[in-house]
Order: sequence, then C-alpha cells, then structure tokens
Amino acid sequence: MSEYEKVLKQLGSYGPLHYFGKYQFRVFIIVSLFETPAAWAMLLPILINAKPTWTCYEDSGNSTRNMTQNYTMNACAADNKKCGAMKFSEDFTSIISEWHLICENEGIPSLITTIQMVGVFLGACITGQLADKFGRKKPLYMEYLLLLILLFCSAFAQSWQTFAVLRFFIGGLVGGVLVTNFVLPLEYVIPSWRVFCGCVGFWAVGLMLLAPLGYLIRDWRTLTMVTSLVGLPMLLSWRLVPESPRWLLSKGRYEEAKQIILTMAAYNKVDNPDLTQLQLSMKIDRNENKGCQMYSYHNLCRNPKSAFHSFIAMFSWFVSSSVYYGLNFNTKNLAGDRYLNIFISGLVEIPALALVLLISNKIGRRKTISLLMMLAGVSCFSVLFIDLAVSGEKSSGLTILTIVLAMLGKSGIAGGWAAVQVFSAETFPTVVRNIGIAACSMSARVGGVVAPQFESLNSIQQSLPFTIFGGLALACGVLVCFLPETAGRPLPDKLDIDVMVEAPLNDKREKAVGEVLEDTPLQNDYEQENVL
Repeated sequence: MSEYEKVLKQLGSYGPLHYFGKYQFRVFIIVSLFETPAAWAMLLPILINAKPTWTCYEDSGNSTRNMTQNYTMNACAADNKKCGAMKFSEDFTSIISEWHLICENEGIPSLITTIQMVGVFLGACITGQLADKFGRKKPLYMEYLLLLILLFCSAFAQSWQTFAVLRFFIGGLVGGVLVTNFVLPLEYVIPSWRVFCGCVGFWAVGLMLLAPLGYLIRDWRTLTMVTSLVGLPMLLSWRLVPESPRWLLSKGRYEEAKQIILTMAAYNKVDNPDLTQLQLSMKIDRNENKGCQMYSYHNLCRNPKSAFHSFIAMFSWFVSSSVYYGLNFNTKNLAGDRYLNIFISGLVEIPALALVLLISNKIGRRKTISLLMMLAGVSCFSVLFIDLAVSGEKSSGLTILTIVLAMLGKSGIAGGWAAVQVFSAETFPTVVRNIGIAACSMSARVGGVVAPQFESLNSIQQSLPFTIFGGLALACGVLVCFLPETAGRPLPDKLDIDVMVEAPLNDKREKAVGEVLEDTPLQNDYEQENVL
C-alpha cells in the first residue's frame, strides 16, 4: 500500500518531527500509555510472589503442642516435616504469606507465573486473528477493560488455585493488549518512524512506577486493586484514537479511512491530500488479491536457507523473552532493597532503547543486536564466577557488584529485544512477514512460559538462573551474525521460489488493473465516487 505511505507523508510535519504529524504523535502517545497498566498486570508477581522472612515452629509431639522451643528461620522443619506453625514478618504481604506457599509448596508461585505466561501465549495468538478481522481499536479497548476487571477481581481470590486461573486470563488479556498496542501506532507512520515507534514506549515506565507503588502499598491485595483502578482513566481515550486507516483500506472501507485522513489533515493544519490514487490502488489491490496464493507457516521453511533464517529469528525472540522476564521475576531474589532494585531494573531499559535508536541505522541491525546480547550474556555469566570465587562473608561484600551485573544484563536484553523485533520484521519477505512475526511472537511466549522456571532455580543456587540467561544470550549474539543485514536495504517482497513465477504474477496484476480501469467511474464499498 505504497500510496498510503505517500498520503502519510503529506499529512506529516516538516519541522523537527519530519513526517511525524501532531495527530500521529497523539495516537502514538495515547496507545503507548496502555503499556504502563499492562506492565503492572504482567510484572506484579515480582512483588506479590515475594517471600517474606518467616519462622517455622516445629511440632514438639507432646500433648500441649509446645512449638516455641524448636524453630528455624527461613527454613523448613528438619527431615522435611511440615511446620507445626508458621509466622511471617509483617513488613509486607504476598501470596506466599497468604497461602503458606513454602516448604513442600514453594514451587507453586513459579507455577502460577508460568500459567500466567501460558495465557500470554494464547492471548497473543487469538488477538492476532481478532485484530485482523475486527480492526485494531475494538480488541484493544475491549481486552484492556476486561484486563482491569479481572485484575481487580484477582485481589479477592480465596485460594491459590482460583488466583492461578485468574492470572491465566490476565496473562491472555495482557498478551492481547500488547499485540494491538504494538501494531496500531505503526500503521499511522511511514517506515522511517517505525523503529522509533517499535522501540519507544511506556513499558519501562510502568516497571519503574511499580517500585514506589509497592513501597507505599505493602498489602498484596490492596496493591492489586490499586494497579487496576489507576488504569481506568485510559478508557476515556476511546474517542481520541480512531481505527487504523490502513486496516480500513485493506477491508475496502474507503469512506471511513477517508474521513480519518481528512481529520488528520485538519488537526495537523496541512492541506487535504489528493486521495485519487489511494482509492485506485485500493481497488487494484483488492482485485489482484482475489484468488491469490495463500502462504502458511510451512513457507518459512521452504528451503534450508529460509528455514535457517527463520530458526535464528524465532530463537532470538525466545531468548529475548525468557531472559527478559526471567531477570524481571528474579529481581525479588536479589540482595538489597527490592523496591530500589525494581526501579533500577526499569530505569536501565531506557538508555538501552535510546542506544538502539542511535546506532542501529549506523552500524547495522546485526552488530547492534550482537553487541547488546553479548553485553547481557557476559554480565549474567559473570555472576556465576563471582559465586564460585567467593563464599561466606566475602560474598556479602560483592552484593552490589552482583546487582550491577544483573542490571547490565537487563539493559542489554531489553535493547536487544527491541532491535530483534525490528530486524525480524525486515528479514522476512513481505508475502510471509506477518506469518513470520507471528511465529516469532509465539516463540517469545514460549520463552515467557519457561522464564519463571528458570528463575525458580535460584532456590538451588543463586547464580544458576544467571548462568542459563548468560548462555542463552551469548548463543543468540553469535547466531544473529548469520542473518543478512537489512539496514538501509529494500525490504524483500518475495520468497526465493516466487522469482520463478514472477511473470505470471505480473500478468495477474495487469489483469487486475485492467478490471479496475474498465469499471469507471470506480465504485467503493459504500458510495459511488468518480476518481479517474
């Protein structure tokens, strides 16, 4: 839809934000703000799954059940027996203190988070289909409303089983919101601004704000309710965000797209663009696509070369997601003040994303991703060497260094994932780009599912999760070097095998153009309008 890109240029600004008009900027800011409540919903386990200090009182076995003489701090009773009684610190509450999820039940919090990430996987898959059928706006607002409702309801769960079910649906709705939240702004800007819209957002801000919220609200039920209620004002933006004109045009709904385009022109104080060629292009595309070849996931592996490239892209998304969420969920296990650690964890993402914007076009996508993945891998792996080199009292003196390395790893993986998303979109040919990104997204959700299990290995050895994260990031940093560079190069449109049938496809387009030209004046799907 190159004609639509030309119209967007006419609607843009010629000041500092070249081709990025005020209307597009407004849509980008409003839609991006959905990321902050979504981040709260997704990352609440960092706080509500935290383990308070606790005391296990062992059953003495006598008739009076005197359990005050035998007790252990932050450890289960001897011989793996159940504690006769437990007392948790009153510094904060969590689902662990609520339902005594320790000792033989200590794996349940990680299981609940894994169930949540399975929901994210399914929600993203389902919403991708809904957004293509019903548009971007309606699924975004509907799923966001349901997300806030279920998040609020989860604060009243009376058992961890009920809570786990609610977290599954919360995860599914977060996954859906993130899909439409990512796509909608991209369809309002020209290609040169897509890297900006794909990297810049308010997810990191949401993570940073989670720290002061958790510090001020120590009860997990109250914190859950507050994070849901604070997100309600975003629903008032319904009238400020229109449907994607690109999606409307793809469905032949020219008049609706036209009204939005004219509104954009008025808001940006530019002349109304000439839409004649846009309507003509829409009609030609719709005629050309009748009975066209349908591509599926197997086309990503049509030959060894494309299969290898697809594997690297999918693996990169898997690594990015598993390491990113693993480091996030592991923040609660780091020494020091948990709230300060959470705040810094969000803060370090901002310079990494800024670095991607600055260097990805200069040194290329491959070097940018490899550099950031190597930073994440080396930083995480270094925690293992610290753990092996010191012990006892000496290790406590290196607590700050461990936190610094963890945050460097978080910064590297956050920037690397942003660059991987752009790189993947440019690697897949146009005819299978949506399918390719969908496959990568599903790989990322699988990474999110296993991330809590990686994080739970902290109970065996503190450095074990970091060792896994470091190994995955280093492997990804090496593998992306085998992908073709895409910076500054035209996007591929066809699979290699399509070149052999390019002539018949051109004949088909000529036939589609002829059919449209014969139908003059052109008829759109709603009203007659002579555009030739």
